This record gives sequence, C-alpha cells and structure tokens, in this order.
Amino acid sequence: MTDIFFLLSLFSLLIHEQVRSLSNTCTLTEPDILGPYWLNGAPEKSNVVCDHLPANDVLKLSGRIVDFDSKCERGIRDVRLDIWQANYNGVYSTGKSSNDWFCRGVFHADRNGYFKISTLFPGRYDDGGYRPAHVHFNITAPGYPKLITQLYFEKDAYLSPFDSCHQCRSNSKSLIASVTHVNDIKTYEGYWQIVLSKKSHGRNGAKDRFIRGAYINVTPYVMPINGTSYQENIIQ
Repeated sequence: MTDIFFLLSLFSLLIHEQVRSLSNTCTLTEPDILGPYWLNGAPEKSNVVCDHLPANDVLKLSGRIVDFDSKCERGIRDVRLDIWQANYNGVYSTGKSSNDWFCRGVFHADRNGYFKISTLFPGRYDDGGYRPAHVHFNITAPGYPKLITQLYFEKDAYLSPFDSCHQCRSNSKSLIASVTHVNDIKTYEGYWQIVLSKKSHGRNGAKDRFIRGAYINVTPYVMPINGTSYQENIIQ
C-alpha cells in the first residue's frame, strides 16, 4: 500500500512539473486548417466530447488559455471552445439528426482560462495515407482573433512528415501534447496550454484548400448509436 501511495505521489509531482514547465514556455499557439468536417450548431456540453465506451481508450485533457502579452501569466476569461473529432473508427458525425452529434460540442473555460474535457482517444483515418490522431479546436475569446487549430499527440507515428495532410501543422510543438497512462492502460491524461494574443492578426487558421466532399473518400461505416445500427457516408 505504501508503494502505491508513493507511486501516486510521484506521478502527481511529475504532472505538476509538466504544468510548471509549460507555464514557463510562452509561445503563441499555431493555427491549423479547419478541415472539411466542422459543423455549425454543435450542442453545448459540460466536459464530455465523446461518450465513453468501455472498449475504447479514454482521453482526459486539461489546460489553460493564457494571454501572450502578459508573458502567459494571465488566464483569459469567457473563452469558447468549439471542439470536434473523429470517433474510435476515424469517423465524424454528420449532424443530420439530434442523435448525430457524437464527438462534437461547445465548451467554456472558467474565469481564469482553465478547461477540462473528457473524450475518446481519436481514431485515425485513411485518405491515401494516415493522419495522426487529432482533435479540432475553434477558439474564440472577446478581444482576441479567432484561433482555428488542431491538437496532436507526442510520439504519434503519423506526425509530420508522415502526416497525409501536407498542409496540416502536426510538426508544430505548440500543437503537440504529451499524454500519459494514469490509472490503467486504457486511460490517457494530458495538459495543453493555449496561448492567444490580441495583437495577432491573420492567425485564425492556416490556409485551407480542402473542399468538402473532396478531402477523403469514406465508405459507409456501421456503428451503434443508442443501441441501434446507424449507417452513414460522412462525405456526401
């Protein structure tokens, strides 16, 4: 029992050191392409992006949105985070019905810029070559330019230069989070600091040449939704 408490204390110390190290690194968060799968009107949620399924890996991500011009010491309030991602099969929801908004949601950071979400570890999809696991963010805050970007994960074998999306910025250190197994091998935890500046212009998203319907040819997937089978081509 003593050994278990020691290991838990050690892990907690490592997490705090990681957060402290991140807070000492003040670099603007890079934009990335919007991609073809963003949908307007995602539902407001508390902290769960994708419903958890027992067989799948869970990702618990915490972070803070901070102001670059304060040397990243001041959190930004009233931040809105529009988040979307693929499910464990690499499939995006279509938003065509009230039950078809899985792995999408709008979240709000607290008054000090902190946020915490829980989701499935995103699956990869093949568009002639694999994309790394990633989560999309559309971030808005009063007085700041909008930031459209993507979050990637350290040690992913498909990070740039192996990313099939050559326009995407999966080689940017500001977009890569380190995640660690905590209580079991199916649960990942990580921390991501998002840095915005009121003086930034033209950083709301990398140039996006993708045309909806031309980015990826996805065949129909059959997946359970509320206990029933649901089949949909994600791109029409």
